[in-house]
Amino acid sequence: MLRDMVAIGDKVELILMDRNEDTEKKTLKSKVLDFPNYTSVIIAMPIIKGRIIPLSVGDKYSLRFFSQTGLYECKGLITDRSNDDKIYILTVEITSALEKYQRRQFFRLSCVLDLDYYIASEAELSLRYKLKQNAFKTPEDKQACLDALEQCNREWLMGIVVDLSGGGIRLMSESVHEIGNTIQMRIQFTSKVNLKTDYISGVIISADKMTNRNGFYEYRAQFKEVLKEDREAIIKYIFEEEIKQRTKAKK
Repeated sequence: MLRDMVAIGDKVELILMDRNEDTEKKTLKSKVLDFPNYTSVIIAMPIIKGRIIPLSVGDKYSLRFFSQTGLYECKGLITDRSNDDKIYILTVEITSALEKYQRRQFFRLSCVLDLDYYIASEAELSLRYKLKQNAFKTPEDKQACLDALEQCNREWLMGIVVDLSGGGIRLMSESVHEIGNTIQMRIQFTSKVNLKTDYISGVIISADKMTNRNGFYEYRAQFKEVLKEDREAIIKYIFEEEIKQRTKAKK
């Protein structure tokens, strides 16, 4: 049952899939506001860069809920939209079973790697989405978008990667973040890893205050929209490091 797994205030993504339902075309962020009955959920109308994204009654989306017990997915149909005390809301009927979000399983490497990262703002995410769509009328419009992206505020933070796989990382940090935040990462690998992009992008899927290290928090981040070549380079690094660790253990 939805309300047994998801709570009011949890973040939710509305995902528009392509015709074959194997590629995400568009992802919008919202949060859970209420449960009017056992088969529906009320969520906030998505907002990007301060602008409300008006979704229509009859639209169908995949829903991905970020709850304290994990990630869950289901299908949904928008059945109503309204304005409740100046808050634009959507009523979504759940049209499929709620399932634990199944992520591809990768071998995990225990490690200690320095990490530079920042939490991407809604403004930056909106600009990156525009660039991905590449629906600019003129080259000047695209350049203006690139220039605006360069001007986005980025507060670089430090963390430590303690667990690495081809699907994501587990990290420690003294900074407080929320489940659903998009994180841009530069991992300081101990040997050369040829990545085609400057950052590795991910989304925080769990957050816990550490009990054995005062002032530290532990996060799990799932890689998001990572190039196939970059993921393969990370997996190659993990494989090589695992061989090194086993060789040392035998000595």
